[in-house]
Amino acid sequence: MTQYRALTGIDYPPDKRVEAGDLVSDLPEKSAKWLLDQGLIELSDGKAPKVEPVIEIEPVVEVEPVVEPTPEVKFDPHATDGDKDGYVQDGTEFQRPVEETN
Repeated sequence: MTQYRALTGIDYPPDKRVEAGDLVSDLPEKSAKWLLDQGLIELSDGKAPKVEPVIEIEPVVEVEPVVEPTPEVKFDPHATDGDKDGYVQDGTEFQRPVEETN
């Protein structure tokens, strides 16, 4: 009886299934011809298939960080409290409470 190796999962009558890599010898002859033509099975000598290891090498991508220059902040004696939090020049070395003017 001819043996075939399934190259993909195949359902065949009567209510049977073979998975990729499995050997099968009871495929209907008409089905075997069609499956061979479609490349879904191959003739087998009954030995285990030679499996080449697959080594995936991910490319090394070097990314340099984008460094944006920090704008130079200067003391502004006329700074205003735009967000009304009670401080001027927020988040800088020149942050200070709002001076009340009368």
